[in-house]
Amino acid sequence: MGTPEAEGPVSRPPVFFEQPFWTALGLAVMSAGPLALVAGLGGYVPGDDKLAVVVTGIVLTAVTVVVTIIAVVGTARDRRVWRDLDTAGVRVLGQVTSAERVWCGEDRCTRVRMLVTLPGRPPFTTSHLVHGEKIVEVGASFPVDVHPTRNVFRLADDLSLGETSR
Repeated sequence: MGTPEAEGPVSRPPVFFEQPFWTALGLAVMSAGPLALVAGLGGYVPGDDKLAVVVTGIVLTAVTVVVTIIAVVGTARDRRVWRDLDTAGVRVLGQVTSAERVWCGEDRCTRVRMLVTLPGRPPFTTSHLVHGEKIVEVGASFPVDVHPTRNVFRLADDLSLGETSR
């Protein structure tokens, strides 16, 4: 993974690991190494398997530590990027070029494609999911927060600011 500039535009903070199932699965996998290490050193395995269990525990614990460090550093970087957007971002109006009702799990959403124009940068197209029963019309304008120099943007939180172009 590189910087957001290298990866292309980012439209929202990552939320994949905020789901409880993935958190529980991650904690179970992370505890396998230390548990194997404790089992091997605590005498819970037969003597001829002890070395293999201890080595497996050490390797899995080291992998767990590395993955945890990578996750913490990545989360800190993500928070910094979004904080930069909060402090240096410019709010512009993006014009809806298409709107399609889609299912988001068990809920209905609207997938909107928007053309966003920012002074000093070429216009770009972005896609967002608007949750709920809100009807979004083609030609409507919604506020988008855009970083002036980085490829970072997000649909503004307050969609009531949107206007319909006539």
